[in-house]
Amino acid sequence: MKYTFPLSALLLFMNNLLVSGIPSRFDTQWIPSKPEVLTYRSRSDQGNGLYQISVSRCDSVVQIYMNIISPGFTKTVSATMTSEMFPVQSASKIIVNDQVTMDTKCTYEKDRLTISTLMMPYQRTVTNSPTFSGRVLDFSQVPLLIRTLPLTRSAEYAFTALNPQTNNLMPLTAKVIGELSVSNVECVQVEVNDFEGQSIYSVEKGAHHRVMRVEQPAVHRVTELIQ
Repeated sequence: MKYTFPLSALLLFMNNLLVSGIPSRFDTQWIPSKPEVLTYRSRSDQGNGLYQISVSRCDSVVQIYMNIISPGFTKTVSATMTSEMFPVQSASKIIVNDQVTMDTKCTYEKDRLTISTLMMPYQRTVTNSPTFSGRVLDFSQVPLLIRTLPLTRSAEYAFTALNPQTNNLMPLTAKVIGELSVSNVECVQVEVNDFEGQSIYSVEKGAHHRVMRVEQPAVHRVTELIQ
């Protein structure tokens, strides 16, 4: 006996997949083997700065590097993940006013991660190994995550992500809220809530889905692509 599945029901099912949480796949095919380097300028009440991000792929492994420089603050991040966006490891270093340094390292296993932060000059180390089930995101993946999701109209996503400020897990949500043009580039607007609070990403519709602008209302910061 042959059964048919109504088209309307199929469309409803696919829409529920997008709204309810994890997408069926992450689009990482556009990531090149030669590093793609994007440079941003940020403006805020705390001062202006520069932000640079590099992403590349080698077979099934994706690598990301970030550098953030602003008055009295520098941050470097490196991370490795699979092409399906499962994190493997990450490392970050934050230097504040040339006085306080925080070195964080994180490694991932199937259902457990280990994160350790060394704070200098206090010689204090904070370590945690939270367990989880299903998918978890590393803090380093957020700028890339937005570029790999199907950003259809009104799409919403919910993830579990690592908060490097507390070394614990927390919710991360992403929601498409509209469209606009940034520097004559048609973009999708995505509201992200994570350990840094609310951020509004303007993501290029076509090509490599570059992030053109990020707005963080709580701290009055705007970060825009310059090259």
